Amino acid sequence: MSKTTVITTPTGTPVADNRNSLTAGPRDPLLKRAVQNRNDHAYALKKTFVSSALALLVLAYPAYASAQQAASADNAERSLQQTAEASFMAENQAAMSKMMKDMAVKPSGNVDADFTAMMIPHHQGAVEMAEAELKYGHNRKLRRIARNIIAGQTQQIGAMKAALGQPLSEATSSATQSGHDPQDGARSERNAAR
Repeated sequence: MSKTTVITTPTGTPVADNRNSLTAGPRDPLLKRAVQNRNDHAYALKKTFVSSALALLVLAYPAYASAQQAASADNAERSLQQTAEASFMAENQAAMSKMMKDMAVKPSGNVDADFTAMMIPHHQGAVEMAEAELKYGHNRKLRRIARNIIAGQTQQIGAMKAALGQPLSEATSSATQSGHDPQDGARSERNAAR
């Protein structure tokens, strides 16, 4: 047995429309006004919320756009740094690979010739790595050290070639023309050996 609920007015009169009991009976104008007031209040809250959300978006958008620009600039800077780092590493790896290949000499029976055959590529590798530091590095002290490595190692390459009577390259001859005598390095090495 199903129990049917009948909605009635306060006086006990059954309501014809069971779906909407708020419109029945003598309280009809009050109920309608209460519902209307509730609807008006909800509408006002929704309108206030939407207006506040729009105002917040309008105020927040410039800050968001600025943050996006800053993030984009940071990403571009990071990308540039990564590209420079990759180029630096590639140049260093190429210099080291060439140096290791050129240092692998077959013994000639002449210790002096073998020594210079290995040391000249070693020094040239140091020069090329220092040049990469100057090209990509930013630290003032390290850049100064790199310049000193280039000058010193180039001078020593010239001194080793001169000691064996080999021709000087343009780089080593320019070091000797700038006042650095390649023989000084050979003399100081001889003096240190004594």
